[in-house]
Amino acid sequence: MGASSWSYVTPWQAQEQRALEALREEVFARDAGYWRELGVASLAELDAGGVLEEEGGAHSVLDVRWVVRCEADTEGVGEVRVVEGAEAVELFGTPQPSREAVESALARAGDGWFPPFGRGSGCCTAVHEDGGRAVGLCFWGVTGD
Repeated sequence: MGASSWSYVTPWQAQEQRALEALREEVFARDAGYWRELGVASLAELDAGGVLEEEGGAHSVLDVRWVVRCEADTEGVGEVRVVEGAEAVELFGTPQPSREAVESALARAGDGWFPPFGRGSGCCTAVHEDGGRAVGLCFWGVTGD
């Protein structure tokens, strides 16, 4: 089947891990019928049961579980690396990108120049309104078999 690119924008939360957990719960609930057909009743059960490996991944944010702060391109499988500071400037042209700037960059990401570069991981960054106030988080990644 191959890997799949995905992205989501959530409301702003200062704690990226909590935002990721809420997003994963939302996506699981949206796709619950599919997972129930496979005998999975909850996200915790999905994370613990090996079903994702058998299915070749969910091809969504369900494939990642932990937010990390690390050097660029060193995130591991299942991790979402926070993009901020100089890297945000490099990718989006500003340390406080708007949702439109992030989505525009993600649309060009197919050219192979955009993180994450390995399968099974993702990135996130804060998105800002014109005045510079953070209004959301964008999560994106490449997961699946």
